Amino acid sequence: MVSRIIGLNTFISFLFVLMSGLVVADSNKPIVAVGTFESSFNDYDTRNIQTAIETALSKTQKFSIFERGRLDQLLKEQGMAAAGLVGGSGQIGGFEGVDYLIYGRVTQLGLESQNLLIMSACEAKLGIDIRVVDVKTGEIRLSETLQQDDQVNTADSNSDPCRGITISAFDNLTASTARELAEKLTQSLFPVKLAKVSDGEVYLNYGEGFLDNGEVLKVVSLGEGFEDPDTGEIIGAEEELRAVIKVTKLRPKFSIAQIVLQNGSLSVGDVANRLSKKAQKNADKMIKSCQKSMASMEKTCKKSGDKCDKAIEKKNVACTLS
Repeated sequence: MVSRIIGLNTFISFLFVLMSGLVVADSNKPIVAVGTFESSFNDYDTRNIQTAIETALSKTQKFSIFERGRLDQLLKEQGMAAAGLVGGSGQIGGFEGVDYLIYGRVTQLGLESQNLLIMSACEAKLGIDIRVVDVKTGEIRLSETLQQDDQVNTADSNSDPCRGITISAFDNLTASTARELAEKLTQSLFPVKLAKVSDGEVYLNYGEGFLDNGEVLKVVSLGEGFEDPDTGEIIGAEEELRAVIKVTKLRPKFSIAQIVLQNGSLSVGDVANRLSKKAQKNADKMIKSCQKSMASMEKTCKKSGDKCDKAIEKKNVACTLS
């Protein structure tokens, strides 16, 4: 009986240590508060933007979100407007425990009718000025004007495609803008990095909800940083392109990517840069061109000769990273 009690106490102690470790690990995440978003348009409820940003940031799994009710109460108690959060000293008072504060203003909101020859289309446009402030220093860590547009309706060429379109047409744009902000903030603080390098594939420190299956990224190795000669601030670092990778498996906290093209060794900690939609398409074309040239080279070079030499040269050009 005594041994059972001792065993139970040991098990409870183990659980306590385990849970304490989990709490500490979670507390290492920066705490982000999504403040009020002002609007130049009276009939637009910006609370949808707040919710969308909180959701997008949560999916990155890199941040803890400050409770909205507590933030609203803090702002109310201090009589602080979103645009006047930073005082003359550059620091923000009353926000102990918050690392970053996000706020902004909706600057563009509208529907535009476009004539597409045999038909017409209605395009929704949304623009938001966003600031991310380091609460401890008052420094603006991110300042962006995000703009999104989306075709929300079509009609014949003689009709008004925007007629009857409601404010809900902007929901997709709000979600897209929130995802773009979450990506920019996350990448500025926590870039996508290689967590493990295996034979022919790499493990990335981001998973589902942030990266997409089939997404192509470019892996770079960061060299020595260089500084602003006036301020002494580190403003960048040389990047050496090492590989092109393609995400093949998504997990909640990490993902696995195939090494498609490689130019040099890869190491844990190398940065994997995400690409724009246009760059994604160009990367896919490069990969297909390389794969086609490799297949042609293997077929041609079953026999040596001039044709094989040309095939090898063509493969080298198609598969060279740039």
